[in-house]
Amino acid sequence: MGRMKGIKLANIVMLVTGLGLTALGISLIMYHGAKGGRDSDTPPVHGELPATVEEWLAEGDKLVLKHNCNFCHRTEVPQDATHIPRDNCQSCHQYKSRPENLAPPLDSIAERRTEPWIKRYLRYPYPIRQNSNDRMPDLGLTDREVTVLTKYLALKANDAISSLPDWKPKREAEPSEERLQKGTVLWLEYNCRQCHTLGDDEIKPTYDNNGRPHLMPVVFAPDLSRAWTRVRPEWLAEGIRHPAQRMPWSGMLQTNMTEEEARELAWYVTNAVPSPRPTVSASEVMDVLRRRCNGCHYAPDKNAPASANPEGGAGWLDTWSAKPRKLDLWTLEGVMRGAVDDLGEPRPSVIPYDENSPLLMHIKGLKHPRMPFGMNPLPPEETELIERWILSGAPLPADKGGIKVNPPIEMGD
Repeated sequence: MGRMKGIKLANIVMLVTGLGLTALGISLIMYHGAKGGRDSDTPPVHGELPATVEEWLAEGDKLVLKHNCNFCHRTEVPQDATHIPRDNCQSCHQYKSRPENLAPPLDSIAERRTEPWIKRYLRYPYPIRQNSNDRMPDLGLTDREVTVLTKYLALKANDAISSLPDWKPKREAEPSEERLQKGTVLWLEYNCRQCHTLGDDEIKPTYDNNGRPHLMPVVFAPDLSRAWTRVRPEWLAEGIRHPAQRMPWSGMLQTNMTEEEARELAWYVTNAVPSPRPTVSASEVMDVLRRRCNGCHYAPDKNAPASANPEGGAGWLDTWSAKPRKLDLWTLEGVMRGAVDDLGEPRPSVIPYDENSPLLMHIKGLKHPRMPFGMNPLPPEETELIERWILSGAPLPADKGGIKVNPPIEMGD
């Protein structure tokens, strides 16, 4: 009898021990899955961001591989013996007179561009090269992927950014005529106009009988008229004076200009082309938005009429998206405040002076979904009105009443 009790007790002990080990195993699997998910192919928890520099870089590398970014952002040196080292695939963006349409190396992007600009461009890519409609494809990146890639590019260019001088050109509302004339002399002396357009000084390629451009760089060199809206200001003089160091892929010629000349030329590029004069008022834009967008984009209102949702419209709630967008286009304050992305971070809808301002990209159908959602596109004249308002700086009424613009427009943003 005593022996039977001993056997039963042993069985109970074994059962309890087995259950305990099973529970421990399950716990370890769950812990490993939560902690090790970043090292596997399993996507991280929605909204979770890397915690260390190493994790940011590792996840950025994965996204570059996932979206095949290096197909265009190539940096390999050609093995062809007749292809001199400096004439690599990205020098003048051509190889044996054949345009490759290649993009700058990823490691150098954030040296020339600010993080806010990169984040916006990844969401809303648009053509930058003159005489070409080529642009980075819209990869449909998630808000998390945009955030990770922006930080990744900034980390890759950290040393180069740190080496930039503190000096930066300022864009002035009424630049000195004398200084503009001095800049024009430098622009002509260093033959910048051979490749770059600046305002009315527009350069176009010419072609031979076989249709090949006589001067390839003019196809891919950027138009500098709006460079101040996209270039990191402290980089500009450095890029002008040291192109072989700051952008060796570009094919831009190295000159012997002095630091003072480079800074004067940077100031000239920043100020030579004035912004369009405002011809559209904010009230005219609000009239269009209220008529065309008020079915979805309005904020909560406890006194809302029976035809409206007191909790907000579809463009405020999470009706068709993973998270509530909280975009109110019924009030000017709401328009300038913008929306909220999937990570809960601000997403501006209007960027003064910028042609890829989110509101503009959606109503022009350059970004999915086209707005107004599920309705006919805006008439061309209404789209043009909103575009002229934004490109002239999205001027607000003289009495702004404390409206917060997010983010504030600064050169390079």
